[in-house]
Amino acid sequence: MNKDFRAQLRQRTGFTLVELLVVIAIIGVLVGLLLPAVQAAREAARRMQCANNLKQLGLAVHNYESAHKAFPLTTTGPSSQTPHLGNGFYSWMAMVLPQIEQGPLYNSIRFEEPMVDPKNFTASRDYRLLTISDTHPNALQAATQIGTLLCPSDGFNMTSTLGSGNAAPGSYAGNIGWVRGTTGIGGNSAALTKSNGAMPFVNPVGPDPWQVPKINFGSFSDGTANTTLIAERLINSAEGVQGTFGIMLQGPTSPATLSYCAGSGSRERSLERWNIYCMGVTTADPTYTLPHGRSWISGWTLAANLYMHVMPINARNCHLYGGEDDGSNIVSASSNHVGGAQAAFADGHVTFISDTVDQVVWWSIGSRNGGEVTDQIP
Repeated sequence: MNKDFRAQLRQRTGFTLVELLVVIAIIGVLVGLLLPAVQAAREAARRMQCANNLKQLGLAVHNYESAHKAFPLTTTGPSSQTPHLGNGFYSWMAMVLPQIEQGPLYNSIRFEEPMVDPKNFTASRDYRLLTISDTHPNALQAATQIGTLLCPSDGFNMTSTLGSGNAAPGSYAGNIGWVRGTTGIGGNSAALTKSNGAMPFVNPVGPDPWQVPKINFGSFSDGTANTTLIAERLINSAEGVQGTFGIMLQGPTSPATLSYCAGSGSRERSLERWNIYCMGVTTADPTYTLPHGRSWISGWTLAANLYMHVMPINARNCHLYGGEDDGSNIVSASSNHVGGAQAAFADGHVTFISDTVDQVVWWSIGSRNGGEVTDQIP
C-alpha cells in the first residue's frame, strides 16, 4: 500500500464539520418526530391506568352493595358528637376502602370521630371551618395517598388547603345527578324533589327531604348501563386566592374554578337555564374553589367528592346558595385527558366521554330514574 493511498484512507475516517452538522440536524428531526409519539404513548398509559382505577372503584361499589344491600352514602359516619354534624363527614370512598384492598387503613380509622376539627358548631354557615388538622385523631389516615384514588394525569401536590393535616387528594367523584328543583330537559318535567343520581345523597348538615339515603341496583329504572356512577374530577390546582382568580381568567373551560353565585339550590330551572345562568356568572370565589379534590376521606360538600350532570364535561363549576349545606353544588366532571373525561357506569363498564358529547345525552346518563330515552349512550 503506497503512502498516498494510506493518507487518503486516514483522511476519510473522520467527519467534516458540515457532515457532523447534517447528522445532528437529522437526529434533531427524528427526535422531534418521535417525541410527540412518546408523549402520546405515555398519556395513553396514564389514561389506561385511570380507567383501571375507575373500574376498581366501580367494582368496589358493587361489592359494597352486595354486602350492605345499598350503595355507600355520599357522606357517612356516626353523628354522636352533636346533631349538627350530620353524618360525620366521611366520604363514600372511605366506606369502600376494604373493597379496594385497603382494609388495614379502614380498620385504623376512628369513625366515631367526625372527620372535621370543629366539634360544636351550631349553624350551617360554619361549613367554612371544616378543616382537618395534624392533631385530628385520623390525621395520619387522612394524609394517606391511595393510588387507586389518583389519576396519573391529574397533577397534584400535598397542601394544607384543608388544614395542617395535609389531607391526601383524590381524582374521582360520585354522580349525584341534577340540582334540586330542576325541571328537567327543556323544562318539561316536574321540579325535582329527590336526588336522582347514582350515589345515595344525604345532606351533610342534617335531615333533608331532598336526600335519598338508600340506593341499590333495584333503584335504576333507567338501567345501570345507562347511568354513570363515578367520573373524573380534577384536583384543584390553585394554591391560594390569587391562584383562584388566575384560573378564572383562563376562560370557561377551566373546571378548577367555582363561579359565585349561581342562585339558590332550590330554584326551579330547566337544565338549559342552569347552563345559561352558570355561564353568565363571572366572579370567582376562592372559598368554594380551593378545597376541590383535596381530601378523598372528607364528605364535606366543598371537597367535591360528588359531581353533577348539569354543566358539560370540563366546563366551569358553580356555587349555589344553600348548596354548601345540602351538598348540591354544581361540580362538573373534568380531566387532563385531551377532549373529555372517563366515567364508570353503574353496571361496571368504563368509557371515555367526549366533552363535546350531546348535552341531552350527558344530562340523561346522570339520572337513574327519570325515564330519559337516548340511543347515543357512550
